[in-house]
Amino acid sequence: MSRLGAVKVKTRCITCTIRRVECDGTRPACCRCTSTGWKCDGYIMPPAGGYSSYQRLHVPTQLAPDAELRAVAFYRRDVAPRLAGSIDSYFWTHLVPQISYQEPAAKHASLAISSLYEAFNEDSVRLGERNTFAISQYNKAILHLKTTRSEETVVFVCILFLCIEILRGDWKTAIHHCRHGINILNGIKHKSNFIKDHLEPAFCRVSVFPFFFGSSPKEFPVIDLSCAVPTYPFHSILQAQTTLDWLMLRTIRFKRFWEGYGHGDTAVPEPDAAAMQEKDDIKTSLDTWLTEFRAFRKQRRARKYSLDAKRESVAERLYEVKGLVSQIWIETSFVQEESVYDSHLDKFRSILELAEQAKGILQQTWKNYPRAKFTFEVGFSPPLTLTLIKCRSLNLRVAAMRLMKDMCHEKENMWNRSAVLALAGQLAKFEHGLQTGLDEDPMGVVDDGTLPPEERRVKTSRDERKSALVAGIDGAVTVRKTVAQMIGQQKRPLICVEEERQ
Repeated sequence: MSRLGAVKVKTRCITCTIRRVECDGTRPACCRCTSTGWKCDGYIMPPAGGYSSYQRLHVPTQLAPDAELRAVAFYRRDVAPRLAGSIDSYFWTHLVPQISYQEPAAKHASLAISSLYEAFNEDSVRLGERNTFAISQYNKAILHLKTTRSEETVVFVCILFLCIEILRGDWKTAIHHCRHGINILNGIKHKSNFIKDHLEPAFCRVSVFPFFFGSSPKEFPVIDLSCAVPTYPFHSILQAQTTLDWLMLRTIRFKRFWEGYGHGDTAVPEPDAAAMQEKDDIKTSLDTWLTEFRAFRKQRRARKYSLDAKRESVAERLYEVKGLVSQIWIETSFVQEESVYDSHLDKFRSILELAEQAKGILQQTWKNYPRAKFTFEVGFSPPLTLTLIKCRSLNLRVAAMRLMKDMCHEKENMWNRSAVLALAGQLAKFEHGLQTGLDEDPMGVVDDGTLPPEERRVKTSRDERKSALVAGIDGAVTVRKTVAQMIGQQKRPLICVEEERQ
């Protein structure tokens, strides 16, 4: 005999589950949602071979504290849709809430993310309050994770921990979580569809960023992907993205491995025949990907201009930009002269044209959905950063500077917009002999078409970050961070560009 008042349908849609109301079970969208103005998020299908217990999303009977309920609501409404930027947000909007109902570690980690996102760039008093709550939730997540026996859960929560540390600005710990997650992932012998479809692609994307913050391919693990062989032609945007993510990771690992030789380090031997062949193989793969992707875009029929269609249109341009960036990376490997980038001005122009198109679409979207402060997934910041630093056409640098300000988020993964603009402005000042930094007065710059000579070009740059705890008069504790960008030119002393943040 069924319990009095039990829900009769076997499966509830995601929206009704979160709202804690009965669901009629109509597919693909339930009438309970559509008739009352709610957007039905559909039904969770359990991944074969893993997480079968997530078929039913059990709602806890014990009420959570008000602060937690508020953080959950804020995460669902404001944070989850924005963390993915322009790419598909299913991981954050569906998987995280779903798994958080079953795994306490995931629940508390997502609450910490919600609080840290809300506190992003807040005043010191409110930041201190948010930090207290976020750290408390983070500690709870760590404690719960220590007791779990599920490797899938550990790897999944590693991604959430990675997001937490990036929001906190602790890139060293973020890289540690990334390394730890990859090592566990590589140790799983029988990988479920959940791992193949969601965890491997996520780690493939985030595995790129450590190589921009001091990690070396010699000590950072290689992610062992189940399906790393690209297949053509493309039948979906997701297929194209997955293939590109793998190619980008392969490219940046190769670029960083031989970077010492490119910088003139005599301790690094000259590339041998095997290295030359690998470079050619990567270049061929990238050329093929770009050709196939452009063909895929051409054959797609016009789509209804909904919010999802706009997001996908931006994503298409972003993927093509990333493909161009990867081509620049691989084609400039082994070359010690900075002038090698001058032969890629056409690619830099294409990057800016595609970014300009994406900006137009984004600005339409931002009329109803304000620009996110932070995104976990990287967008146009890294490609525009490469353009600002390595493209020596002053006009193109000015255009990249404007686009960075107009369309990039304050922080994309570990790329901080203000820090990039400050560094790029000083680089342009030194290389072009400007009176002020390019970030200070870009509109007053006149380009005579002359490219800087090799001896004036900045070859290397790095940043040094320091943190200090500061107690306010009200007792709130905040973190004050100093970021010093160190830039070096041939036969010139290092120059420090310092910025203080809270």
